[in-house]
Amino acid sequence: MPKDFRIFLKEMEKYGGDEFVRIKKQVDPKFEATTLLRKLEMEGRKPMALFENPLDLYQKPSSMPLVMNAFSSRRKLAIAAGLDPAKFKNELSLRLKELYAGSRKPELVHKNAAPVKERVLLGDDVDLYKMPIPTHHLKDGGPFISGGSMITKSRKTGNFNAAMIRFHVQGPRTTAVHAEPHHHSGMIIREYINEGIEAPFAIVIGHHPSFFLGSQWEGGYGTDEYEIISGAMGEALRLVPSETLGEDFLVPADAEIVIEGYVLHDKKAVEGPLGEHTRYYKDIRGGQIFSHEDPLTRITAITMRKDAYFQSLFVGHAEHFLIGAIPKEAVIFDKVRQVAPGIQAVHMTPAGVGRYICYFSLKQQVAGEARDAIMAAFVCDQHIKYVIAVDEDVDIFNDSEVLWAVATRTQPDKSTFIIPGARGASLDPTVDSKRPVTAKMGIDATKPFGEPFPEVCEVPIDMLNKLRIEDYLN
Repeated sequence: MPKDFRIFLKEMEKYGGDEFVRIKKQVDPKFEATTLLRKLEMEGRKPMALFENPLDLYQKPSSMPLVMNAFSSRRKLAIAAGLDPAKFKNELSLRLKELYAGSRKPELVHKNAAPVKERVLLGDDVDLYKMPIPTHHLKDGGPFISGGSMITKSRKTGNFNAAMIRFHVQGPRTTAVHAEPHHHSGMIIREYINEGIEAPFAIVIGHHPSFFLGSQWEGGYGTDEYEIISGAMGEALRLVPSETLGEDFLVPADAEIVIEGYVLHDKKAVEGPLGEHTRYYKDIRGGQIFSHEDPLTRITAITMRKDAYFQSLFVGHAEHFLIGAIPKEAVIFDKVRQVAPGIQAVHMTPAGVGRYICYFSLKQQVAGEARDAIMAAFVCDQHIKYVIAVDEDVDIFNDSEVLWAVATRTQPDKSTFIIPGARGASLDPTVDSKRPVTAKMGIDATKPFGEPFPEVCEVPIDMLNKLRIEDYLN
């Protein structure tokens, strides 16, 4: 059976309230669903939430359940990657690195074998307002499709690109789309717009998390990302021709919902504001939260399963951090290892919203290896402002352990270095979004290589590894 959203949902149900909850009460996707998730988060809980009875944008009962927080813990994503649920730390990014390297060709299937074609809506039957599309935060500009993967097809190469891009719903059959011009999706859209042509696209809503981990891969422009997604899923992604974008524009056959449309080359609208992964709105201009002018789209078809789930992403919270961070960890590990073979693990900590603070552990082979590794990490991703390197005995998935290493293994004047004037991220609230230039700091919190250093006090390691807490505590 091919991997899909439902397989993952059934898997999560087994874990109960820590990882999965059902909400039978009717909820409004405008603020109410996200307010409940925020309340749970404040109590230290981040379960995948299935809202069985949401309203749609007409304030009528929706035919689609709403699902959020599907990516809200490393444990969930470890399960999605086929790992033992206990191995949700370093093994996850290492496993994903292996899966990316095993990219494979997708499989083309007939529409009769594609669950996403069970219902096909065209013309006046296309209506985004009949979906439970959330409005997340108080000052958001309206409902956003935020949990889907945008599929575009390069006009130059014919290769497909996938990325989690936001769509601001503007009407029953139109949205504004915000695709950063330096991202691959924005570059492909410009291939069409620069020639005065509408750009075809699809939005994939609801699929196995490994599909979305594949869609978040960050590599060379022009790669066919359906092949990367197939690798991340560990099986050939099943594809089917679109309804309105041409037989050669392929969409995932096992998705819950696929929305088809075109990005208009000559019409724009105000897009936003929307809270970002930073947990801030982008910036303030003239006393107002900043909105964009972005291209409008026209929606031409919606295809879906007959009992489809609508999956959304809780923007600016745990699942938003993680679905972006873990693919970055996999890419950083691979690239840093080229200059620092002693690298053991990489963690884009949630404390840095999965983007701006990178930890890695290292078993140094030579003096200076930690600093080489730090510089390599900066080159991997422009978001990163701080890299902290620690020894292999430090648990980088525990912020307190990393700070312990900083406190006890560094001297500020000897263990840190700053790179000024580097390329940063436009969403970083500390930079000018028009000219995103930032300083970057490296902190080498490793013990001096080849020199004496005090020994860490620890209980017997063999006993620690064998001891089972459940044998002592009910």
